[in-house]
Amino acid sequence: MLGHLFALIADAYERAPILVLALSALLILPAVALISAAAQTGRRRVSREIALRAAERASQTEEEAIKEMSGLDTASASPPLLQAWLTVEGRTGGPLPLAGDIVRIGRQEDNDIRLADRSVHRHHAVIERTADEAFTIKDISGQDGSGVRINGEAKAEARLADGDVIELGRARLKFENAPV
Repeated sequence: MLGHLFALIADAYERAPILVLALSALLILPAVALISAAAQTGRRRVSREIALRAAERASQTEEEAIKEMSGLDTASASPPLLQAWLTVEGRTGGPLPLAGDIVRIGRQEDNDIRLADRSVHRHHAVIERTADEAFTIKDISGQDGSGVRINGEAKAEARLADGDVIELGRARLKFENAPV
């Protein structure tokens, strides 16, 4: 049966080689496109996971350095001097407090702050509290991501100030902080 199929293809190729090549391309190209799309999705997933792990490691290293310099346990360390929160434009329910040293923002449910807008990536940004009680935001949406804009300017990483407007895709958030 298979031999008969190859003989039929060879005979058709002798009569109309361009037609056989064109039909073969029509059969092969969709399979190649699917394989390429699957590989690209896998690469994006891996790069986001790497970015999340790097952000977590950086905060752990920072916490350990603070502990070593101060000689204190993080449990007995003094409370933060600044309180901060985000107000999400169009969201009811009031501002969202930035509790903890790292706050993950994205569309997926495992984020600390979840934004349901489809223009927001699953894991879009991370806000970290620094040793000097400042707040920084890092874009972790990857090369294919829509990035992070602070007051209209694209930034891979930025120190946040009271009143800054953060744009993640179409979502707009206002950063506010005040002394405790």
